[in-house]
Amino acid sequence: MALDFAARIHALTGFDADSENNTETDDDFDESTAQWMTDATREVVNILPPLLKEKCTTETTLNHSATTIDLDTLGGEVLYVNRLSADSGGSRIPCRKVPSMYGELSNDSNSLYKASETDPVYWILSSGDAAILNVIPTPTENQTAIVYHVGYPTFVAGGSGTYDVSVATSIPNFPDEAEYLVVLRAAITAAEYLLAIEEDVELYGPVLTSLRAQYQEGVYALQSGQFAPQKKDVRIAQEGT
Repeated sequence: MALDFAARIHALTGFDADSENNTETDDDFDESTAQWMTDATREVVNILPPLLKEKCTTETTLNHSATTIDLDTLGGEVLYVNRLSADSGGSRIPCRKVPSMYGELSNDSNSLYKASETDPVYWILSSGDAAILNVIPTPTENQTAIVYHVGYPTFVAGGSGTYDVSVATSIPNFPDEAEYLVVLRAAITAAEYLLAIEEDVELYGPVLTSLRAQYQEGVYALQSGQFAPQKKDVRIAQEGT
């Protein structure tokens, strides 16, 4: 039976990851674990090679009621955009990305950057602290555009759902071969917390050294396209604890 994420972190570090009791910083143990898993997932996603990052893809639809989108609300980077070419019977056409400085020219019939239903474009306009993604021709109720982008999951504590750290045993929309790195990275933060609170370098120093070494080796193996044997080490640590 697969262990949930909180149990795996507990096994690797001794941190009581699924407890609802308060930590020394007045957060519940499981709430701290949820935050560390969220942060760890974001970090791992950002270092994934392109082919694995595509496994983290999610989508946002633009239509007549939401023709543009603030990139801050998307979370991760935009991978690609497509647009439906007709009200009915059309195809989803990939959108060309136009440099921001030429974005307005996509509406100019005399411009090289002119867009059409069969040759749509998208561009990003920075306005204040917002970066707005625009699709031309403007999406409509029937001719929608879809923005495919990297998604970052948010873990919770006590929710009993897909991302509850005391229940979940896998991460949806995430490459299986990188999942153990998320656990290792969250475990590193848990061990750092224990070291800071307990101040027992003799106990937690070797734990941190081992976790950091496994994490760095796993990152290298993943980015170089090699099989990462450290995944086995994580299971051994769990079973032997």
